[in-house]
Amino acid sequence: MNLLIAILPLLIIFICLFIFKWSALKTGITAFLSTVILVFINSPYHISFEIIMNSTISGILISSVAAYVIFFGVLLFHLMNESGKINDISNQMKNLTNDTVLQIIILSIGISPLVESTSGFGTAFLVITPILISLGISNYKAACIGILSLLAVPWGALATGTVIGTEIVNLNLKFVGFLTAILTFTTIVFFLSTCLFILGGSKTLYNNIFKTLIYASSFSLTNIIFNYFVSVELAGVFSSLITLLIGIININIQNKNITIKDYRYLTSLLSPYILLTSLVFMTRTISIFEEFLKNHFVISFEKYNYQLMLLYSPAFWLVITCIYTIIRFNINKSTVRIALQKTFRQWGLFVISTTLFIALAEIMDASGMINSISTSLGNNLGNYFIIISGAIGSIGGFLTGSNTGANAMFMKLQIHTAHQLDLSTGLIAGLQNASASNATMSTPSRIMLATELCEIKDQETKLQSQIIKIVILSTLLLITTTFLIRLMI
Repeated sequence: MNLLIAILPLLIIFICLFIFKWSALKTGITAFLSTVILVFINSPYHISFEIIMNSTISGILISSVAAYVIFFGVLLFHLMNESGKINDISNQMKNLTNDTVLQIIILSIGISPLVESTSGFGTAFLVITPILISLGISNYKAACIGILSLLAVPWGALATGTVIGTEIVNLNLKFVGFLTAILTFTTIVFFLSTCLFILGGSKTLYNNIFKTLIYASSFSLTNIIFNYFVSVELAGVFSSLITLLIGIININIQNKNITIKDYRYLTSLLSPYILLTSLVFMTRTISIFEEFLKNHFVISFEKYNYQLMLLYSPAFWLVITCIYTIIRFNINKSTVRIALQKTFRQWGLFVISTTLFIALAEIMDASGMINSISTSLGNNLGNYFIIISGAIGSIGGFLTGSNTGANAMFMKLQIHTAHQLDLSTGLIAGLQNASASNATMSTPSRIMLATELCEIKDQETKLQSQIIKIVILSTLLLITTTFLIRLMI
């Protein structure tokens, strides 16, 4: 009975999302209030009002780290999009080569991760999919490939979800980011291969398997190196730019008619992302600069073990990049106003719902619910928990449509259970992070958006089913990779 009460908040989330089909915001409010009532009344998990308030405040503070980054990441996207620069980047890429396969690869593992790494929210899908359709790809295939191009979600919005996940359980960010990058090596190859299979079947994939491996490996290896040696927050951006550079070199080999002027124009369009990469890179590699930023303009609350480094956070450099973008492309006040309005609308809903999920997880932890669930899982599953861990992460990503939300809900549960079973907490955190991120591809709201954008509403069920199957296969790949890594460490 006690275990049933402990998992009740999770059951409420599931029922709200899938039985009542409520939004993430409405679901978060309902689940949070239900959990507060549950722990406040005389139940096995009763806690005082003071503890409830402290847990809620802790959830708000943790989410503020994400909110700071995400706001300016989304603003950068809207500034670029509203000024037409995203479209210009896309057109320039189309003009450089007429090789459809190469276009798909560059868009899927170059442009899409770059946009997603700086903005998050799955906005890369909105950028990539219309370009795919303009290339003459059928609307259904464009929707599938556009969704699968969201292969760098753990590093979305400068790795906000990964940062939040490690903050919640006090794990080393670089270690978890490094393990996440290793785990996703196979899934990135898988997703890119699936994109080409969807494009032209097994023959297209077979004819371009070497090209697929080169690009996927370039992205993944750069990602692994950058996560470990430099910065988790910047890894997705840097890997995207390196992969994009390889794509440009490949294009240059194929098309001798391209001029330096073409490359200069593309570089100019990408300059905000290059600037952002350079600025954050300096903060993570120049020790004197890094120490100064870490020790000045820091908001901290010792009671909640909370710190927000205003200057060291990637958000500050996103602010600089947004200002540069406005000046560089001479964006007028009207366009800036529209970009701000869209940013506030999108950002506000996300931050509120994410805060509710984080606060809910904090209350579940303070009341002993998470410990009860993890003990039960540990006693009954043993070493097979790795399989369940991957499934839990995927369910979280599927339910919330966000690795930030999924990590907020389940990271503490995963790490508590890992401790119970003497498993590597970093490895389990990486599995949670990666599986949740991949599963966001299949969340119903994203599928609905894809069918509306591509005008294929009559194929919504088919698309949902296909993406879920792909995500299940990717989760199995992650679980298998985790088992192999565990054998080696």
